[in-house]
Amino acid sequence: MLLRKTALRGTVFCALISAMAGAVAAPASAALLPQSWNGWKWARSGSLAIQLGNNVSSQWTPYVTTAAAGWSTTPNLDYVMSAGKTTGSACGGSLGTVQICNSNYGATGWMGYTTVWTLGSYIVKATVKLNDYYFSQAKYNNAAFRAQVVCQELGNALGLQDSDRNHKNANIGGCMDYTNDPSGKLGTNGTLQDMKPSGTDLANLKQIYATAGGTQLAQTKVKTAGNAYAVPGAVPEPSSWLTMIAGFGLVGAAMRRRKDDATSRLFA
Repeated sequence: MLLRKTALRGTVFCALISAMAGAVAAPASAALLPQSWNGWKWARSGSLAIQLGNNVSSQWTPYVTTAAAGWSTTPNLDYVMSAGKTTGSACGGSLGTVQICNSNYGATGWMGYTTVWTLGSYIVKATVKLNDYYFSQAKYNNAAFRAQVVCQELGNALGLQDSDRNHKNANIGGCMDYTNDPSGKLGTNGTLQDMKPSGTDLANLKQIYATAGGTQLAQTKVKTAGNAYAVPGAVPEPSSWLTMIAGFGLVGAAMRRRKDDATSRLFA
């Protein structure tokens, strides 16, 4: 049996406290849009190009690429594949990016684990771990489970909540759904496939990012290139930048692990 856990309900927070900042709180649940994870999202003033740092093995890369392309159909938002900035075992976060990793993390009880760091209601970095301890087992070492877990974790990293947390329900046709059979071929959860974003997932994500807000991180801005003739003697404007400094401001780290209902989830 595999226990899959999450801290989506009963979120754990870690904080760096400064005399210059008060407590950071998640937005009130009454104001949440459909399928929003506590109201968290990436800040944007224009289109988002979120770097997806590739720290996975060649076996995982096709699933990551496919899932990223699926979520990138959302207006104003793209995952951009980039070189990884950490290692599979460490899977550390990097400001303004989502770092995705795979490794044998042991008998942790989870196959996929997403962590987001937030500043106020805005995500500033995220990591996704894919646990090879379970994906090396015959039951889960298949294309359907790999595709479903990667897709769901990358959706969470954008601030999207799971759509149905009962793994015994019939598949709804989207990777944010919990299921015992993402392929829809085993007869346990109906015939729909839960391996990519559903139309509802994409519509809800579109609504979450429909309105610009917050100070967009430089790392998530669409990159452009140009060439200009410099005016002799002109003084360039200073470049703007943002970095995280321990003790400056307050950063909330929200950890997410997949589990059944509110506390635990068992796969027979």
